[in-house]
Amino acid sequence: MVVLGIQNATFAETALTGEEQSLWTIQYNELFYPPWSYERRFIDSRKSVVEAGIRAAKNALDERKFGGLNCADSEIGITPIRPGQVGLVNGATPEANNVWKWKHDCIKEAQGVGFENWIHSPAAPTTAFATPEEAFYIPLYIVEENCSPRIQTVKLDIGRANILYYDVCACRMRDYQSGTNLIPLPTTFWAPEMDVLVALGFKMNGTTEPRLGGFCVALGSFLDSTEYHASGNSVLGENNAST
Repeated sequence: MVVLGIQNATFAETALTGEEQSLWTIQYNELFYPPWSYERRFIDSRKSVVEAGIRAAKNALDERKFGGLNCADSEIGITPIRPGQVGLVNGATPEANNVWKWKHDCIKEAQGVGFENWIHSPAAPTTAFATPEEAFYIPLYIVEENCSPRIQTVKLDIGRANILYYDVCACRMRDYQSGTNLIPLPTTFWAPEMDVLVALGFKMNGTTEPRLGGFCVALGSFLDSTEYHASGNSVLGENNAST
């Protein structure tokens, strides 16, 4: 059983088989990020959380076989989180983002105005995003992929847990090699069909490129999608690649 204090939630686990664990260890060590990456060092520091999330995901997704980064359609696998997987899809309002690029226009937070919702329903910016029934998320951090950080505060509504606004300035970590800024997130798991609303407060006007770092564990057919499309408050994966 995984107990997450900040989220005030518990998740049942299903252990990986020896074959599955060996596959995950090999792929994790070889394929994710270059060894000099500050981002990888942070992920390494959270590896136990990621592995607990994989076990919880396996339990939540009908204990299907875990196929890692190259899973079959009917197996569960794992990839870094992509924009389309969390509702930032082609044709969405208001983002209208390409599913391969994280980007967001930001506004300065003003007294009494509050936050700008970032991850939300692809159908309405004030409505929570409903995680797909075939996906389980392990969010770890936010990266601002621009040299001048603009995010001041973060608010998370995860399932029944409303995590209060918190100032990220004290916890922001700067990678002076890449010029990016990494903001650790409280440990939460986003289980299938769970409501998620993530809001950001900005300290200055402009355009920022916040990227949600972490992993999506899901059916291979969902992970293999080349496009994600709105379906109510959630998303559907579609493979529209030319052959």
